[in-house]
Formats: sequence, structure tokens, C-alpha cells
Amino acid sequence: MEETNKNKGRIDTHRAGGRPRLARYERRSHHHKVSYNDEEENIIQYKAEQAGKPDDVYLHEAGLDAVVHAHMNDENIEQLRDVCGMANNTNQIAHQANAGGIQSVRAKAEQLVVYLTELILRILRGGDLSEPTGEPVSNQQKGQV
Repeated sequence: MEETNKNKGRIDTHRAGGRPRLARYERRSHHHKVSYNDEEENIIQYKAEQAGKPDDVYLHEAGLDAVVHAHMNDENIEQLRDVCGMANNTNQIAHQANAGGIQSVRAKAEQLVVYLTELILRILRGGDLSEPTGEPVSNQQKGQV
């Protein structure tokens, strides 16, 4: 009887109803920090606006629905290693020929390095390896590989 007398003058501030608690598997407890530059932020805001959603909802749905493809498959990675090894060996031959004064071998080896560099670039871009493009590789591109 004493307990009912204690609470007699108090107003019950606890609200009945409200949103039920989420089950543990429904709670979002994992967070990832992602940073964007100004241009990327503008693109995200534009795309979210086109979708009619707030930025955070758009990014959440985009992250879950996006299809991500590997840059290169295992076969291309193996091909790239093989071609890079050939290019390195050919480059060593060219240096030895230059040191020995054999200019014809050096020129052919350098041309082969150019072709191998083109092949490496085509592998990296995921292009068709069966036929040459015929595009010469510039010195700037050679330095990137």
C-alpha cells in the first residue's frame, strides 16, 4: 500500500507506444568513413537529387546495390607478369648490346620493348590481345609501365 501512496502525486511521463526496438540483426551498428573531393560531392548530390533521396540514403542504397568488377581477372594478371618479364629481359639484352657495340641487336630489342609495352597497356586496359592496335607507344607511356 505504501508504494501506491508514493506515486500518487507524480505525473507519469513515460509515453506508451512509440517505435518498437529493432531486433539485433536489424540494427545498423557498422559505420564506414568515406571522403570525397568537391567534384565527387557535387556528382553525388546531383545523383541523389535525381533519385529524389537524401545523400545518405542514396549512398547507402548505392553501396548495397552496386555491381563491382575486378580490374583484372587472374588470367590477365598472369599474362601481365609474363609480358613484364619478357620486357625486362629484352631491355637487359638491349643494354648489353649497347655496351658491346652491337647496334642492330640494340635497335631490334628496343623495338621489341615498344611492342611488349603496347601489349602490357592493352592487358591493363582489358583490350583484345589477339590483334595489334598499330598505335605506336610514346616515350611517356613507356615510362608509366
